[in-house]
Amino acid sequence: MRIAHLTATFPPYRGGAGNTAYRFALGQAERGHHVEVFTAPAAGEAPDPGRAEVHRIDPVFAIGNAPLIPALARVDGFDVVHIHYPFIFGSELTLLARLRRRRREQALLVHYKNRLVGRGVRGALFEAYEHTVGPALIRAADRVCVLSPDHADSVTYLRRAGERDPSKLVVMPNGVDAQQFSPGADASGLRDRLGIPAGALVAAFVATLDRAHHFKRVDVAIDALGELGDESLHMVVAGGGELVEEFRARAAAREVGDRVHFLGPVPHAELPDVLRASDLFLLTTEPPESFGIVLIEAMACGLPVVATDYPGVRAVVVEGETGLLARQGDPADVARRLAELRELGGEGRQAMGAAGRERAEREWNWPRLLDRMDEAYAEAIAARRARG
Repeated sequence: MRIAHLTATFPPYRGGAGNTAYRFALGQAERGHHVEVFTAPAAGEAPDPGRAEVHRIDPVFAIGNAPLIPALARVDGFDVVHIHYPFIFGSELTLLARLRRRRREQALLVHYKNRLVGRGVRGALFEAYEHTVGPALIRAADRVCVLSPDHADSVTYLRRAGERDPSKLVVMPNGVDAQQFSPGADASGLRDRLGIPAGALVAAFVATLDRAHHFKRVDVAIDALGELGDESLHMVVAGGGELVEEFRARAAAREVGDRVHFLGPVPHAELPDVLRASDLFLLTTEPPESFGIVLIEAMACGLPVVATDYPGVRAVVVEGETGLLARQGDPADVARRLAELRELGGEGRQAMGAAGRERAEREWNWPRLLDRMDEAYAEAIAARRARG
């Protein structure tokens, strides 16, 4: 097949949607498909895209991660156009292309990752966008990939699209490289370098610490450590951003500064070392987080998890089997679940982690997802031809 990926972000920019686009493009090209990616430039050293062709097009202008690239309206000659949502401006240009081409021979697959959510004026604009452009793009699509049934049900226009035509929604969870992310010992010596005592229990937290990722809620994780008051519990935080010093000050104010270790930006290739140096994974994020790729990466490394209870996480974590769920924005409840995981002991945590690893291999390993996406493309193409 001839496949076009349209994505607002792409590595070396770090972000779930762009990383997902990269893995699909890389794997599809290796399978013999003709794959082209259309995106904006990004600072840093880009990973090898293999046989996929990447077009980095300078935008007319950009607002954060929303680049205006008029050339997207002229993307043509493909069997399927795969747009990674949210993509402000890219979604509108894709709709414009559908209106201008009366024959509209290219199938359109929308890969829906999460809703646009913000605060203040930004939040009001995002809400307006979600009531106009989002639903219009879903109506125009031949197939829509959703991360889980629960996640689709939580978005009104996705739920209605599924009610009108159940075949239109395709469950497509995020993926993990189960070879790269696998259980192992702390071979990097991270705990020793950080001065963490041998008998300590270490929780890993991974997030970009900037205002755009305010929903990651590392503040809740820090407050939970303060609530728990267990000096044997340490937390390593992998991620950089302009809010690092603010969170460092918060940890000091909660008297856990010596037990919260900020690592700064960690290259994705080195993230398994951080996870293998940990005993559990902590995710206190809130919506619009829809799935959490790092969550399944941690599970693939055999870590039990404590995570926020909402639809995107419930699609991944089986309560009491692969992890424990805590109430959103509630440090005291997070602390309670951390205490329960501590009380399980080493064998109990290992059993929970092994169950997570098994699920990662079975459901989220990339070869399986590439198979499922090939099927989704074939369905989208058939639906487009049936509609004429």
